[in-house]
Amino acid sequence: MPPITAAFCLLTTLAMMPLSRVPALSPARRQCSFREASTASTRLTRLFSSSGSSPSCYDRRNEVLQQNSKLSLAPMMEYTDRHFRHLIRLISGRTLLYSEMVASNAIAHERADALSSLQDDVSSLEDSRDFDPSYLLRFLGQGRRSEGASVLQLGGSDPIQMELAAKTVSEFNRMHVKQRDGGEHICHPINCDYTALNLNCGCPSPKVAGKGCFGAALMQEPDLVRKLTSALHRGSDGTMPVTVKCRIGTDEGYQFTKEAYESRSEEDEYQNLKRFVETVASDGIVTRFDVHARIAVLNKNYSPADNRKVPPLRYHHVYRLAEEFPELSIHLNGGIDSLSGAKKQLEECGALSGVMVGRAFCSSPWNFAMSDEVLYGDKHSRMSRPRNRIEVLEAFGEHADNEEEIYDPVKTRRFMCKAVAHLFAGEMNAKRFRIALDEIAGLPKKHLRQLQQNPNARPQSQPPKISELILDAATKHLSEDALYRSPEESYEMLLSEELHAERDANTSNM
Repeated sequence: MPPITAAFCLLTTLAMMPLSRVPALSPARRQCSFREASTASTRLTRLFSSSGSSPSCYDRRNEVLQQNSKLSLAPMMEYTDRHFRHLIRLISGRTLLYSEMVASNAIAHERADALSSLQDDVSSLEDSRDFDPSYLLRFLGQGRRSEGASVLQLGGSDPIQMELAAKTVSEFNRMHVKQRDGGEHICHPINCDYTALNLNCGCPSPKVAGKGCFGAALMQEPDLVRKLTSALHRGSDGTMPVTVKCRIGTDEGYQFTKEAYESRSEEDEYQNLKRFVETVASDGIVTRFDVHARIAVLNKNYSPADNRKVPPLRYHHVYRLAEEFPELSIHLNGGIDSLSGAKKQLEECGALSGVMVGRAFCSSPWNFAMSDEVLYGDKHSRMSRPRNRIEVLEAFGEHADNEEEIYDPVKTRRFMCKAVAHLFAGEMNAKRFRIALDEIAGLPKKHLRQLQQNPNARPQSQPPKISELILDAATKHLSEDALYRSPEESYEMLLSEELHAERDANTSNM
């Protein structure tokens, strides 16, 4: 009997067997069975997918995901929007880009509104060319230039809404391809081509994990997480990999204090994490976990910032998880603040598939400009990317001009200025550059206010494009060295600074 047929018969027999007749398994055998079932389920999923093209679509996207996995940009609300992701893609061709979290219920509701507005009775957005995608693109849109390897993070706890959200993303992906190839005629450009979907099981924000009952709160309900990831898989017709971002646990069952936390069993904490991963991965859909190596404190009114600093990092849990589950892709998140730090973590634990960096990317994006060369040994990608920061700004300016042709500058310009605000972090006069960007961001609203106050005034000449304004601000306030220094030179300076800081720290501790 072929292996897949045998696996299908075994799974069917076990599913139909009364629970009392299912043989008890030893812990070692349970883990073995989980891995066998996971592998068989993955193969079955690919074989019996509803769409004939699904295996090739999934395999193509999964290959992109695997090939760009050593460094990921962490999903961060109000930071990793399409403008900042575009900036990072100009700096690094291989970094995996995660979006801000998007609430699945928001997509589901906007989808329902879009379908109800159509004259035809259709169940798919692809079936009509009359709908306006602009509202949904507020959540799903990417830049005109392809983002490459990118992941859309979804948040929610309702499997039905999660499936509808994934269905919408999958439809937009397909419409983007048709439009790109000249076969889809929709008045509004649909720039949406995500590589994978991610379920947020790590956000500790009171609005998310508290009132919303999702994010990190889902770590306490692994069976629900499995249902949610299955819904994402169904919604995308099996064409998109599904990943999970989580923490190593929560403060469930006790009142968190540093002393109380230190006194609790680390082995019990790890076993709870392990059971969560086993349960979520048991149907073979999720094979990648991005694990923040801290617990999420949910029983106190901790802010997200508190949850990034107060609970201690326990990297060894993530290392152990990667070593015990080589068939899964385990990525370490939390406390990594430099490219050299990312490289060190990958060297420290060879079983890790990659690392995820968040705040350090936002505060000093140029510090990661050598990530392709340092982490992948990719010396050729530099030829297709900007050679210095003035060229980064020139390329970003094209994106910004395109955005303002589509969207209202009054609403969008400040997000584009925010994306490049820390590109020159640590350089002389970087603060003056940021102040100039704030002024540029406010110009559209200022002009609108003047027009409202004096509607009969003669219109002024065409205002400068945002690209010109940003470049003018950079050349006015920043030195030529900062503008034209190469990534290689910048990285050498950074390593030298880190070495001096380490020596100073060692000296002070003597």
